[in-house]
Amino acid sequence: MTTPRLAAHDLAVAFDGRVVLDGIDFAVSAGEIAVIEGPSGGGKSTLLRALATLQALTRGRLTLDGALASAMTPPVYRVRVAYVPQLPVMFAGTVADNVRAGPMLRGIVLTDARVSDLLVRAALGPAMAARTATDLSGGEKQRVAIARALANEPSVVLFDEPTSALDPESGDAVLAQIRACARAGQAVVVVTHSREQARALGGTHHVCEGGHLRPEGHA
Repeated sequence: MTTPRLAAHDLAVAFDGRVVLDGIDFAVSAGEIAVIEGPSGGGKSTLLRALATLQALTRGRLTLDGALASAMTPPVYRVRVAYVPQLPVMFAGTVADNVRAGPMLRGIVLTDARVSDLLVRAALGPAMAARTATDLSGGEKQRVAIARALANEPSVVLFDEPTSALDPESGDAVLAQIRACARAGQAVVVVTHSREQARALGGTHHVCEGGHLRPEGHA
């Protein structure tokens, strides 16, 4: 049996005694797109943050390629598991500075050509590289965040509502990039409230509602 790239085992999260997620079992393999759909307040974004180790667990464990996430330092884990939030924060400096930020922490300097390639993959033109990142629109920031996440060449990419701030054309380009990530062997998890988007992405389909997750086969 193939070891999942990323898995949650009996995961639970509570805030001030209120259970938000309870008994979550979830796994995604290399080359797979796992879509998590559900209503607002159902726990899907909290689950994604928990998978990114940005939300503390009340119970349960995460494994990455069979190894406990709790045994890894946050920087090591987050290089391998990239998280793209719905409302990303840009670092000070240019778009290129933002795209280079992750690799730079490991002493790797991305070339201009590599930055341009990552921007194109995120449905942005190379000319965006020189723009001031904090001056961008919400949709532009979301796409820069995708390029920034992909710069670390992660094994897993977690997307929270990746097209929520985009026009249809840009949204379609981002969905195409998500599918390209899976074709390249990355495990991909996408949170969405849109059944139409879930179907467009294909892959395996899960519903998060009332703090519980249930599989629904293929989208």
